This record gives sequence, structure tokens and C-alpha cells, in this order.
Amino acid sequence: MKLKSFLRVCCALPMFAVWYPFAGADEAPRPVKALSEKEQAAFLSKRTGGSMLGSFNGFCSLLYAACEVAIHTESQEINATQLKSFIPAFYKPTWREMFDAIALQTQSEWRYDAARGYWVFAKPQKPQARYSIEVASEWEQDNQGACICYRPPVAPVGMDIYTMGAYSSDDPEGANDLHKKVRDHFAVTFAKMFKEDVTPADMKEAAVNNYPALHFEINAQTGIIWRQWVIVEAGKAFVIVSAIKPEHDAHIYPDVKKMMGSFKVLK
Repeated sequence: MKLKSFLRVCCALPMFAVWYPFAGADEAPRPVKALSEKEQAAFLSKRTGGSMLGSFNGFCSLLYAACEVAIHTESQEINATQLKSFIPAFYKPTWREMFDAIALQTQSEWRYDAARGYWVFAKPQKPQARYSIEVASEWEQDNQGACICYRPPVAPVGMDIYTMGAYSSDDPEGANDLHKKVRDHFAVTFAKMFKEDVTPADMKEAAVNNYPALHFEINAQTGIIWRQWVIVEAGKAFVIVSAIKPEHDAHIYPDVKKMMGSFKVLK
């Protein structure tokens, strides 16, 4: 099999790593054929593999070598960001969803540069919000891209909210089943850190500000009370987690519940 054919196959696999000298913040991609608006829309709706590996710079090389998809940034910060594959292996995202997942981790926005024929990621003037929440009094927040950490004044941790991407079905009738599968996947992924053999059957249906959620709670051996809620709303997945020491629970948990009560998914 020729190298390019081999790389094309690997582009759709859940895990594949290759380095191919191409483009980073210091070297722009080689020009490619510009896409019309119709061609851009058609491309973004196609599905691809969901793995994101290594730095943004390295991933640029992988996408071009394997898929002939040219992405680029002129930001050294974006270029150095290490990407993580959080999209479930059973799901193939659209290119739009893949680009959004990259932008989420690099805290950037993307657009198509028709003059140069590639997709450009850049830091926005204001980070794009995926949800809204009323932060409790005296709590601080730290935006880490895919995760925003909310910290109370009396402890180093209190509540984190993870944005885990968007999920769509080519068959509208299968969307609910897909979203449930995604919800169960993330619920188990997070909970198994504390209970290796956990299943969705060990969890309870709950509500977060009227959004259906799958809830799991355990007194962990690490000496904390671990709580998590997984929500898939409008095709967007969120995981809310809270890790509180028992001696702080009576003081911190009411604030956690109050903040969750204000949680709203933005369209």
C-alpha cells in the first residue's frame, strides 16, 4: 500500500500517530484549492475520525498528511497546546464538530481563509461561552479550555464543568439513542476513576436545572465525596463534577447545588 493511501485509512482510525513536517505558527500551509461556500458547508458536514493527538502543530501535520485537510494558526500559544482525544471511539464527528473540539481545547475560534485555502484558528477577543452559570459569592473560576474550574474560598477544589463536544446523528430518529449512549459513556468514564466496575445501572436519573442528567455519587477511598452529573442537551455533552472533603461538605455543597440550579446550555 502506498504511503498516502495508508495515511488516508489511518485518518479514520480511533488512534493513530504520525509526524509529517508541514505547518505550525512559523510556517504557513502550502496553498490548496480554495473551496466555495457550498463546498465548505459540504466538507464540514462530512464525518471523520475523532482522535486528536499531540500538539496542535503536530496535528496540523497529521491532518494534511492523512486527509489533505489544511489547518493553521499564527498563535504560538495555540500551536503549542496539547490536544486530547475525548470523543468516544464509537462516534465519528463531522469536521465542524472536530474543529469545534480543537477550538474548545485551544480556546480559539476558527474560520475558512478563502484567499489561502485553509482553516485558520485564532484567539478570540472574548472566549466563546458554551453555557452560562451564576458563580457563587467569593468563588473563583479558571478557564482551562475544555474544563472550567470553580473554586470556593475554603478549599482548592469545589466544582468543575467539562464541555465534552457536540454529537449529531445522520438519522434524526436515532439522535436520542446516540445522546443516551454518549451520556452513558462519559458517566462511566468519569466514575470508573473511583469504582472500576461501575455501570450506568449504578447511577441515578437526576435533573440539573430541568436538564435530564445521569448522577453518580460515592465516598471515595481518597477521603472525598465525589459527585458527578452528565448532561447531553441539544446534542452537546457536559460533565459537572464536585470533589469535596466531608468536613467542608456542609459549607461547599449548597453553593454547588445553587450554581447547578443556574446552569443553562447556550444554543
